[in-house]
Amino acid sequence: MLLSVFKNASELMDSGQVRAAIDVLLAERQRVRRVPMACDMLAFMLLQADRPEDAIEWFEASLGINPADLKALGGLGMALLTAGKHQRSLQCYEQMISLNPGNSEGWFRGGVVLAELGRFDEALENLDRAIALNDQLAPAMIKKSEILEGLGDMQGAIAAALAACKLAQVQSSSWFRLAELMQKSGWNDQAIMAYDRGLQLAPEDFLGLHNKALALKASKLNEQALVSAQAALRVEPTNKEALLLCGNLELALGNSEAAHFCFREVARMGIVRSYPAGRKPAKFRALMLFSPVAGNTPYEDLIQDGCFDADMIIVLPGQGYDPAFLDGAADVIVNLVSEPDLGPDAILQAAHLVEGLETPIVNHPKLILGTDREAIARRLAGMPDVSMPMTVHVSSSALLARLERGDLPSFPLIIRHAGTHGGDMMELVSDAETLRSFAEEARSHDLYLTDFVDYSSADGYFRKYRFVFVGDEILPYHLAIGDVWKVHHASTRMGDVEWMRGEEEAFLNAPDKVFGADAMAALDAIRRRIGLDYFGIDCSIDRDGNVLVFEVNASMLIHLHNEGFEYKTPHVNRIRSAFETMLERRVGERSQQAIQAQRVGTGTSPR
Repeated sequence: MLLSVFKNASELMDSGQVRAAIDVLLAERQRVRRVPMACDMLAFMLLQADRPEDAIEWFEASLGINPADLKALGGLGMALLTAGKHQRSLQCYEQMISLNPGNSEGWFRGGVVLAELGRFDEALENLDRAIALNDQLAPAMIKKSEILEGLGDMQGAIAAALAACKLAQVQSSSWFRLAELMQKSGWNDQAIMAYDRGLQLAPEDFLGLHNKALALKASKLNEQALVSAQAALRVEPTNKEALLLCGNLELALGNSEAAHFCFREVARMGIVRSYPAGRKPAKFRALMLFSPVAGNTPYEDLIQDGCFDADMIIVLPGQGYDPAFLDGAADVIVNLVSEPDLGPDAILQAAHLVEGLETPIVNHPKLILGTDREAIARRLAGMPDVSMPMTVHVSSSALLARLERGDLPSFPLIIRHAGTHGGDMMELVSDAETLRSFAEEARSHDLYLTDFVDYSSADGYFRKYRFVFVGDEILPYHLAIGDVWKVHHASTRMGDVEWMRGEEEAFLNAPDKVFGADAMAALDAIRRRIGLDYFGIDCSIDRDGNVLVFEVNASMLIHLHNEGFEYKTPHVNRIRSAFETMLERRVGERSQQAIQAQRVGTGTSPR
């Protein structure tokens, strides 16, 4: 009788009817409970059906008859781990090892649980024992790679992933693991090759296709990246990240209509991304406005593992949202759309979206409109102890026409594409012919012309300081020291020159000693005049002791990737903490307003 039940259940399993197979065995539960093999069969089916608690019952029934059943012990360990009962799961694998010290599966699974428990050194020991017992155990190599990466040993992680690939050359997961590590290390060419090996084995693996597209994009191979991203989208047609990636690539390739189609598809899904708080429970929830067709405040490292939950929606010209949804979605709204020269229509749309909302708005879009380079130069003109070179916004055609008339600006000057940062598309020119060539190459791009000021220090080096304004705080972020006038931290020799790093660290620890009381007061005056909740300034100190301003905007980058400059990290974290505090204060202000309104409405007053 039980044999026919087994046969029926097996046939149903083979045809993919897992639930039906489970029902067949449960209908004979009393008979099944007396046979360990039957208990195991039912338990594994329940585990496959994502019913770990039920699976635990049947694995325990099997072990009640045969406590030394290694298969049942391993299955119980998996069920307990899936159910979140890590300590009991670990005990199962320890029992497996006790019964058979040569059981590589027990050592491997125990290592996985130890990693879940945060006992990483012990986890690595277990995995090494598993690999020593079975040098063909590729999953153990992959898990070891993941743990080593988490511990910051990227070299060890890559070595373990390479070993997994050698062991399991026909296993796509090994190649994808290696590719991800190569990609994170910035070795995009090697990552692409590893993705290709994995995709030969699993051609419709969504993450493989999507992440390969990201690696191709990072290598500026946008056309190939789009092909891979579109393939990923065919696998998961409603995946928001794939739609955003396709849209960004279409935009980069000049296919604006196709890009906007992708972005609109994402926008109508509502929340695009969610970032859970790193510390539970979350203190509050933030809603972030982001536009893929404009410049935005870099936010990833700013909010990573913060004290609040955050959701993101995207802003597109003409794309509306229900005001009741926006007011109810969060305790505070953070506008990230921050670059007036890239997508002013998106900023206006963001301003329209938040109009009339009761939720507090951080970096209100209307305030962003006045932060282009020309506007900032006008707004800061005449301020005590502040100097900002005159900046003029001009189209390339208008500049060429001016040059044709012989109307020459004063040289030397800096010319740059509007909307660019980081020194891209920016040159120092000293004659009309060079200026004309730059304008001709710019074609339809708008340009900025800025008077050049020699801001070299007495020692001949150029110093550019960055502060971040958060609420009413002025916080140092970095000092870049260079040999030439175009100074950007990533392109200097600071990584190799100890005295430069020492000077930066001294500035970060005591910026007021470097700038002095008058310059710090000038920075505070700039903060109040600009009026944003969160923004940055790149500046120097000129030969008269004034704050020489290069740019002021909400698009400046802060990040936590400070390899070789570890002294910067506490100051980045201070900015992050100030940002959280500022948001929390705005949430609290709203709560106080609501309490006051309620008191007015009920005719009560505080005692």
